[in-house]
Amino acid sequence: MNDFAPAIIAALVISLMGGALSVFVVLKRLAFIGQGISHAAFGGVGIALVLGVYSSTMMGAIGQLGIVVAFSILAALWIAALTRTHHGRADTAIGVVLSASMALGFVLFTVAESGHAHDETGAAEHQDGHHLIEEILFGNILDTDWPRASIAIVVAIVILAIVWFIRRRLLFWAFDEPVVDAFGLSAKGLTNLFLVLLALAIVMAMQIAGVVLAAAMLVLPGAAALNLSARLKPVFMYSILIAVGGAALGMFIGIERSYPIGPTIVLTQSVMYLVTLAAKFTPGRSS
Repeated sequence: MNDFAPAIIAALVISLMGGALSVFVVLKRLAFIGQGISHAAFGGVGIALVLGVYSSTMMGAIGQLGIVVAFSILAALWIAALTRTHHGRADTAIGVVLSASMALGFVLFTVAESGHAHDETGAAEHQDGHHLIEEILFGNILDTDWPRASIAIVVAIVILAIVWFIRRRLLFWAFDEPVVDAFGLSAKGLTNLFLVLLALAIVMAMQIAGVVLAAAMLVLPGAAALNLSARLKPVFMYSILIAVGGAALGMFIGIERSYPIGPTIVLTQSVMYLVTLAAKFTPGRSS
């Protein structure tokens, strides 16, 4: 079990972060944002491959992560700008950015592939690129080592600290964005900041567990928690408990049954969501 220690800690920390952010995502009806930013990261992967930045070395891995993070943040800001252009239609903005970024990523992957086809290192880089795309799509938490786990933990702590520090402003923005500016705050600034935090959280989750878990962690815990209560404090507590508890149970089932860990966690949290949905419509239930 010691071999799984970095994977377990990283999964639980990412779930804690996702549980806290998920409530805001659901309240703002940004459920598609995880898919949007996580798939937009393919554009960053394509840029890294074209530039010859591969993860086969420590410096290459750091450089690659930096490029993907930077591109994902730009994608998040692009989504925010398009949302304002489309009069608050975030779904349209996310769809545009997702489509364009994924297309760019795969075109650049082909360019990089053809550019290195005749190099001595071309075959190795070709395999490295394919392996990277598979990791991003599906991930494998059990491959997580201490360096990657440490990065995820530090980023999660920073994100959680920022969210805690501006929690009241974020709640005001989540519930009544149109009047935020009238009270001396910047709705545009809060939107941009929150989407940047989401981009960082999603990229970190992708590095550990792939797109499937990265997208799900921002929707399922918050949606399940809102089935259980209409009061904010219990909602955040439920969301974090469902996120962390679902991750722990999903990892246990996945390890014991040799199932893929990320999808097993998502299925576990999905079942928990269905249970809370049933509880929501139970006669005599109080909030």
